[in-house]
Amino acid sequence: MTHNVLDEAAARGLLAELSAQLDRAIEPEARLILIGIHRRGDSIAAEIGHHLEPTRGPIPIGSLDITLYRDDFGQVGALPTVGTTRIPESIEGAHIVIVDDVLHTGRTIRAALQELSDFGRARRIQLCVLVDRGGRQLPIQPDYVGRVIEVGPNQDVAVRVADTDGGWGVDIVALRAGREAGA
Repeated sequence: MTHNVLDEAAARGLLAELSAQLDRAIEPEARLILIGIHRRGDSIAAEIGHHLEPTRGPIPIGSLDITLYRDDFGQVGALPTVGTTRIPESIEGAHIVIVDDVLHTGRTIRAALQELSDFGRARRIQLCVLVDRGGRQLPIQPDYVGRVIEVGPNQDVAVRVADTDGGWGVDIVALRAGREAGA
């Protein structure tokens, strides 16, 4: 069973609000780079970059595929699908904002931080998420949050993005017995 929490208009409004949070909080002279976590975080990063462009000019946007940095790598299977990591320019001295769709346990963000550190030393790294669903297993908290959504142990939060899913939205999805919610 699926319950819609944010429709297209509400999700787009939330993205605009999240972009405004970043614009207000990050100093104008910062060398800002948005890095989205593959699969949906990179779409959200691109949308935020689009919103920031009128006030900050073009923002470099990259993406991280954290598959090889996961702490459950052995459980993924013998041949995991590994995507592409793309860092648009040197992160040395940059203000990096890691962007993801849903923050849950914190393990995805831990993997993203580990991978990002392989590319150099940023001046500052912050975290921006569209949805914080709670349930942390690691001491990781977002700097920018679109919406906090409480869900039960047998539920997950599914974010829809335009380029992958044909439109924007957020749903609460009932999990089948024996399945765990995403990290």
